[in-house]
Amino acid sequence: MKNSLTAVIYLEPDQVSLRIIELPKGRVINDVHSGALALGSGKIANYAQNMAAIVNNLDGFKQQLKDYQVQDVHFYGAIEDLAPIDARYVADQLEVRTGFTIHWLNNNQLMAKTMGCVVNHLTEFKALSKHCLYLLTLGLDSMTLAFFHHGNFEKQWEIDLGGAKISRLVQRLRQTTTNPQEIIQDYISSKLEYISPELKRKKRTVLLIQNAPVLSNHYIKEGEHLAEIPQEPLKRANQTLGIKINDQQPWAQDVTTEQEQRLVVPNYLVIARTAYLVHPLSIYVTDISMMDGLVNGFADNRAQSQINTMIRTSADDLAQRYGVDPAHKDFVTRFALQFFDQLRPIHRLDNHARLLLEIASKVDDIGNFINQESHYRHSAYILKSNPLIGLSDDDNQIIAEVARYHSAESPTAAQEHYRQMDDDIQLVVAKLAAILRLVDSLDDSRQQKISVIKLKLTDDHLLKIKASANDDLVLEKWSFSKKSQLFNDVFGIKPVLIERGGH
Repeated sequence: MKNSLTAVIYLEPDQVSLRIIELPKGRVINDVHSGALALGSGKIANYAQNMAAIVNNLDGFKQQLKDYQVQDVHFYGAIEDLAPIDARYVADQLEVRTGFTIHWLNNNQLMAKTMGCVVNHLTEFKALSKHCLYLLTLGLDSMTLAFFHHGNFEKQWEIDLGGAKISRLVQRLRQTTTNPQEIIQDYISSKLEYISPELKRKKRTVLLIQNAPVLSNHYIKEGEHLAEIPQEPLKRANQTLGIKINDQQPWAQDVTTEQEQRLVVPNYLVIARTAYLVHPLSIYVTDISMMDGLVNGFADNRAQSQINTMIRTSADDLAQRYGVDPAHKDFVTRFALQFFDQLRPIHRLDNHARLLLEIASKVDDIGNFINQESHYRHSAYILKSNPLIGLSDDDNQIIAEVARYHSAESPTAAQEHYRQMDDDIQLVVAKLAAILRLVDSLDDSRQQKISVIKLKLTDDHLLKIKASANDDLVLEKWSFSKKSQLFNDVFGIKPVLIERGGH
């Protein structure tokens, strides 16, 4: 039994938790939560100021791990609005004081893990998402709204409507106005307005609420993970410009702490306004949590595959939104992956890098939406402003930089922008950009003339690319002659393009 136990520790701005599970089935052996941590008055993630309380709880978790003889321990933290340099300071202090090495996760990673758990482990999900389902996940700094159609993830929006953020605004407004909730209602509406046209187009919709513990604790029965919640109180909250805890709401008795009280009203107003825009047939709440999403990755082999599907879907949605030519996108993606697979001996990158190349191939041309001139720079800007679900900050940066360097600019030491990247991603960016640029040149006409490509590495440091085409490759050859130099610079191998029947 000793070797079958795994522990997950999860640090959030408002608590730190420990769960011990037995693999391979994922049976929960122990589940422990700290008391509430104080949220920051500036940044929500108040880890530095809560350090003593966090360390004290982690020391208690150590005893639990010792009692259960758990050796396999994974420590995750929600980075929230913590600056990168502050995250490194906090991580270093935690390691020095507890011996635990924390792995920071951004909101997009946490959402993907949690959504994957909801899809795979909520028994009723398939029936609920038979037509259209919105999954609303409440957070301290922001909320996420994901759309599923016929059970399949299609898109998601991260919206600046975190409960703690709205609560702060309420506190400030109370000092200057007698009716802050009316302003808050307008504020919430303004944040949701830009996606409201898409929400109103859907029919036969279900709204599923996640990460709302006050509601889930009240409505969900013991041993279950889902409950329907009444819509009438939500409609009243939306119509009367807000609610108060003492309005005899059915869940009011479950609000036990001052911090919960500050968060629950903003969250309830967000739910009410979202429901107003979605017009769902039914509204449900689930108690599947972020911790469930983290643990799910160890107990379910489908977890990462589900996340990868979400990443690909998000990339396709982004490409469609910015008018990328689908035929060119498919061409580049197909052959970029072929190059990656057949050139493993020279690039020596792993399958995760392969996924990043695939995503970059789908979205490298989105900058054309702004301007064809220097479109690669526009692509990078858009990608940095639209991080994809399921990917780390480094992953999203790699994709953005590969898109930046897939066309004209080169990732070299002479390029100041490239020099400013972290050392551990510079070489990955250069290798993936070299492959993508080479493949992109083979469809410079955007006519997909090439149907089959065969690669051969020779002993004299050449990469022979034999292309079967249905038309002349004059433009492709000209583009190839310009864009192939980066591949030569990065790998020390000269690419040579050979038309079918050529020598």
